Amino acid sequence: MGTPEEDVRFEQIGKLGAYLEKTFPLLHDTLDLELIALYGRLYTWEGSDKSLKPMILMAHQDVVPVNPSTVDQWTHEPFSGHQDADGWIWGRGSADCKNTLVGILAAVEQLVSEGFEPTRTIILSFGFDEEIGGPRSAAPLAAAIEKKYGPDSAFLILDEGFTGVDSAYGTTFARLGMAEKGAFSLKLDVLTPGGHSSVPARHTGIGILSLLLVELEKNPAKVNLVEGNPVLSYLNCAADHGEVDKAMRTRIRDPKKWEALGEELAEDDTLRAFLGTTQAADLISGGVKVNALPEFSSATVNYRIDFLSSTAETFDRIRAVLAPVVKSLNLTFSVDGSHADVTNRVVRLNIVPASDLEPAPLTPAFGSAFDLMGSTVRHVFEGAIVAPSGMIANTDTKHYWPLSKHIYRFVPASLELIKNFHTVDERIHIDAHLTGIRFFYKLIRNTEGWKDD
Repeated sequence: MGTPEEDVRFEQIGKLGAYLEKTFPLLHDTLDLELIALYGRLYTWEGSDKSLKPMILMAHQDVVPVNPSTVDQWTHEPFSGHQDADGWIWGRGSADCKNTLVGILAAVEQLVSEGFEPTRTIILSFGFDEEIGGPRSAAPLAAAIEKKYGPDSAFLILDEGFTGVDSAYGTTFARLGMAEKGAFSLKLDVLTPGGHSSVPARHTGIGILSLLLVELEKNPAKVNLVEGNPVLSYLNCAADHGEVDKAMRTRIRDPKKWEALGEELAEDDTLRAFLGTTQAADLISGGVKVNALPEFSSATVNYRIDFLSSTAETFDRIRAVLAPVVKSLNLTFSVDGSHADVTNRVVRLNIVPASDLEPAPLTPAFGSAFDLMGSTVRHVFEGAIVAPSGMIANTDTKHYWPLSKHIYRFVPASLELIKNFHTVDERIHIDAHLTGIRFFYKLIRNTEGWKDD
């Protein structure tokens, strides 16, 4: 994929921009708009008090593609935006995250129509390549903000998330993503002698690769329910406010019981993703023809790194898991190019270039920014308990870390009303969308009189 200026596929983003300008005319007459990297949209609503740090609201304009082989599986055309009689809006991007994009713009449009003028500067930052990591838009958008305001210059940053409002332990929780996992993809290459399949070695290259992958899956990262993990903070909120029996409450409060509790919770695959580093063997290839021994076999394994770990710690653990297997097969183990000159009977382990990302800095669960988020959530979602959580995928906020310590990832809606991120029949209920608009409206309104720490 080329630059936005070179690649015609980006032109659809330009059409979306034209639609937004037509649909929200008051906003575009009032806020300053700077186009970054051609299609990135950076709006500034200047506040009257320049001593206050700005608040940044984020969303992304792009979507993941629809697999052509699945189009006939959709209830409604995937790019139709169809709203059915029951209030569901169907289509790619309805859940991720055009609801947030349009919700922010609709809230600001309404505020402008009411004559609202912010005291604190409000920045809207909308990239167009989040689904491929944000290098062409999120990175330059963040750089433009930092150039203008400097590092640690934002009061609060809010972006999309996987967590929102849901029910558990007999209570309604609003879970704010205050951490984000790291990531990298590892490439495992096995180079072995070729030849005729009638005279194979004990293990072919594909067989060796299979042994390595099985060893990885037999040795996953340990569950990490420890102080600082947002799941533990959430469980403590549940113990305080939810329907939690005495025995469970004791386990949550006793550090000696956390390891066993974590292992128990991790039986659920979704919870496991919040409790430690995950691995997924996603790509594999090897061989070119039946009866020809494979000379090159390869697999790519994706890792989402625990909130409290690091890329180095994860890489070292994987190397330690694989080394005994490689040694038992009498092969050379080339780690991060350590034996680049060896071209046969070798296992190569490397991080895929540009795939590595450290876990995000943890957002503090106290202070003026947290109080603003929490009070707005409680106003819009009456009775909800605000609890820390984390983001297990990655967002454009990774480019914004230098701008603020107070970064949140949150869907301001009931998760029961948002379905099928990134897959067939993606959809959102109109009630969830309207609740989102109300949340962004109230959040901006509530900045009035709200001071920095």
